Amino acid sequence: MEVVNLDFVETMLFLLDSNEYDKPQTFIGQKLYFLEKDELKIFKISGQEFKFNVRSLYNFENTISIYCSIGKMNIILKNENECSKVSNWLSKKEIQKPDETSLLEELIEESFRVNMKTNSKLSINSCQYLKKQILKMIRLYEDSDSSYYGPYTVLCQSSGFGKSRACLSLIDEGFFVVYCCLREKESNGYPKRSCLAGQILEDTNVLAYYECYFDAFIDFINKNQISSLDFFKRFNQEDNKSESNNLVKDLINSKLNKYSNKNEITTYNGTSPLIFVFDEASSLLKVQSKNKDTNNFHIMRKLLSKLKKNIFCLFLDTFSSLSKFMPPTTLDVSARIARQQMEVFEPIYLLPNWDIYLDETRIKTIHDTVKFENLCMYGRALWGSWIETKSNSNGKYNLINTSKLYTLAWQKLICCKKIESVDLEDILAILSTRLGVIKPKSLSSCQNMVARNMAVSVYVNNKNDLFEISYPSEPVLAEASAYLMQRIGYEKVVDYLLECLESCLISKGEKGETIAKLILLIARDMAVDKNKVKEPLKYLDTITVGVFLQSLYGKCEKNCGNLSNNWNCSSKNKNCCIQIIREQIKNYSVILNGLINFNHFVRSKNFMSETLLEPALKRCAAYQCRQNEKSIDFVIPVCMNQNNFDSISALMIQVKLYHHPNKMRYKSYVDYAFNNMSKDFCNQNGFLLLYMQLGKPKNKKPFITSVMPKEPSELTDYQAIIYTQGISNEIFPFLNQALASKLVAFSQANEKLFKTDEDSDNNQIYDSICNF
Repeated sequence: MEVVNLDFVETMLFLLDSNEYDKPQTFIGQKLYFLEKDELKIFKISGQEFKFNVRSLYNFENTISIYCSIGKMNIILKNENECSKVSNWLSKKEIQKPDETSLLEELIEESFRVNMKTNSKLSINSCQYLKKQILKMIRLYEDSDSSYYGPYTVLCQSSGFGKSRACLSLIDEGFFVVYCCLREKESNGYPKRSCLAGQILEDTNVLAYYECYFDAFIDFINKNQISSLDFFKRFNQEDNKSESNNLVKDLINSKLNKYSNKNEITTYNGTSPLIFVFDEASSLLKVQSKNKDTNNFHIMRKLLSKLKKNIFCLFLDTFSSLSKFMPPTTLDVSARIARQQMEVFEPIYLLPNWDIYLDETRIKTIHDTVKFENLCMYGRALWGSWIETKSNSNGKYNLINTSKLYTLAWQKLICCKKIESVDLEDILAILSTRLGVIKPKSLSSCQNMVARNMAVSVYVNNKNDLFEISYPSEPVLAEASAYLMQRIGYEKVVDYLLECLESCLISKGEKGETIAKLILLIARDMAVDKNKVKEPLKYLDTITVGVFLQSLYGKCEKNCGNLSNNWNCSSKNKNCCIQIIREQIKNYSVILNGLINFNHFVRSKNFMSETLLEPALKRCAAYQCRQNEKSIDFVIPVCMNQNNFDSISALMIQVKLYHHPNKMRYKSYVDYAFNNMSKDFCNQNGFLLLYMQLGKPKNKKPFITSVMPKEPSELTDYQAIIYTQGISNEIFPFLNQALASKLVAFSQANEKLFKTDEDSDNNQIYDSICNF
């Protein structure tokens, strides 16, 4: 079919972003000709032709966005009529609209290509940090006279932290990057499995293949003048890129055809660092044959000492089993590393990719804090890159319901299991995202939680086999956990927690604080009106302090005080939480109308006088006070103005786990609140103290009451104290009898190393050793 000239338009801007070019092709104020040939659409502008098939297109006013076989085009025309002319021509042949599943896959793939932002607090991005670390290790290796085992280290961190993207961004720094993803064949994750993964994970003749793999790329760069970007495009190993796939296979096969056992790996002569990256590297650790006493990683590692001059290898994985990446003495004939005559580089794990999509100008009121897209600004890079890609797609991903992204979040937290199949580690992860980390004693469990349950690796020491994890403030995961806790069942969650404690899988720790946080969070979840929650969220919304307290302590009657009657409760029930507050604070309606939004707790690193409450409000967090904080254990920030954050108060909580305690004596928290609370705290609004005595009540009957001063003063008008003893549905009506009983059992539980009757002798011996 011959080329047909259909028409042309005058453009204000034509921009093509394509992998086929080093940089976007941009034309301003040029005529754009429409051509077509053999079912291909062709744009001709300023003497250049771009041939493509249309995949999808979106137009708005005088702008068209085209997603096509060669990349993405944005065209700005002079008016809407010109826009319609181009759009109608492009749409002349029916374009099959992608379904939501394929669109979601596209979004995830495209979000992977979003440039990693600079961490505004640290003024550094992950690429700069990784570049600095690698150059330091290369220098140490070259200066060490081979005291290091090889030029390699492990880059380990949980999913969504931007490990792969950080490595690929080194291309922009002029590094030559050879990237290979060893993902399982069945996996639908991204980055996709590389076209050479099968050969690298072969079980025969791998030593020869690995030598040729390294040698082929070194030799090519030595002999060719090529930029780092062109090099990567030429030998891109992403499966389904047929042209580059064939090039990279031919490059290595040419070496294999000439291979002999006497071959030496070519010395690298390049001035720019050459980085070999193996993603999903745990695949190499798997023994590939019953006849082998080693695995592919150990075979590859033996070659690494032959790599000289400005070369480094990175092994990426979420499964950070340090011992498996260390050269064991059984596989290392010289055993010099075991005798510490040789060293291994410490792993890289702390990438500066936390809160990098944060833009607090988008959060002007407390109602903005409970929008899904704003929650995604906090935490690991994954959430923010999803939302930014969707927002900047010119409508391409409008078909994707954000509930799909919400589902992905909770699935990632439990490693894509069915909810009914969760195990102890899953439960610990679910609780840790809301309560703060409940760390297992087992090192392997900690590493599993990084690999499978989104825990963050915060300290790693290879030499001493140390591994610390955390669950920092991440409101998206906290919301996902609220959903999972409800689906699994609160009773089952506490059962798992009790089992962990009695089985010595976790430490006794702060049992009272753990129970209190569970009670407060479940009460908050139940207080939310599910019909008013903004999609896709299910449990996060703003609620008034009064509604929260009535969820926590119950209503005395159906028409108990509420927002519409300005919290005027006519009941004479002394156990009514609204009445307890009214009798202590003059302007009680002000604090009861305050808004809260917390869905998780974070531990404050400073005393409350130095800790700001506004940032916690913006990320839907409550504080667990640092140890030795005077008088209080938790602070729940309260926003007193729904239009801004200018006025903030607080709910303060003190927790005790004493059995048979005396009733608390009146204590003024006013001085503390006025002088020691956060600078954000507005004391004129008043504040509440919830004193939760969670041990066995003195008279065996749980109760709730106020604590009044003997002699009221002006300052006492600012404070109300609600005091409770015991854990019971009489005090906390939202707790059913089964859940209340399980929380009581947890409060009284101790570690039981030996559980069965057959262990009685062991128990006695243990007690004789450890107790006197």
